[in-house]
Amino acid sequence: MAKKIGPEENYWSPFQQDIMKMVQRHPITYIRDIMMTPTQYKAAVTTAWDRISRDIHMPQKLCKQEWTSIKFRYAKLNNMIRYGKVTEEIIQMHPKTSKYLDGSLDFMDAYIYEITDEEIPTCIHKRFNKMFGVTNKQVVTKEMVQALLKKRTQEEEPNDEMGKIHVQNLMNIVENAVERSLREMTSADEQPEHRTAGLENDRDDNAQEGASNWQ
Repeated sequence: MAKKIGPEENYWSPFQQDIMKMVQRHPITYIRDIMMTPTQYKAAVTTAWDRISRDIHMPQKLCKQEWTSIKFRYAKLNNMIRYGKVTEEIIQMHPKTSKYLDGSLDFMDAYIYEITDEEIPTCIHKRFNKMFGVTNKQVVTKEMVQALLKKRTQEEEPNDEMGKIHVQNLMNIVENAVERSLREMTSADEQPEHRTAGLENDRDDNAQEGASNWQ
């Protein structure tokens, strides 16, 4: 049984909220000041993090780690939208990512696109790629289908019992189709390996049979 997503995952923790507010007050932590020398810039960043750590009463290392995680995840989601891997609508409706588009990180929008996919840690790529079914085959996940159908329910379907039943039936049909498609893709991926293995076995059997005929 799939793990249920608790409602708290839709919201920022108090610590995360404090980090974002304090970082916004200290732009030097996310904007490179080209008027400073490298030494001056490094000193200014250190001073800013000292103040952030002191104001929210948390170790500086923990503050920087939390902000780095938030920043890279936000960059990953923005890059997915920008490159057409997933729509903003789906990210907003997904219970684990909706908070990233709630406005808390709007102050980063002018700078977030400077972060390339190469800079984002592999673990973050894997997490969100798996979450949204982003692969070379462009798999559509159940969550993506549900998000789109729920929006359709809210905007297009009649707000009565029959309308709700109709949409629920539609969701069930599409979910079953997605799952069937994923099974077929998995089967197709495995099939060439089976065929190759079979050919190798046939070659071994033929070789053994030929050897026995010569004996």
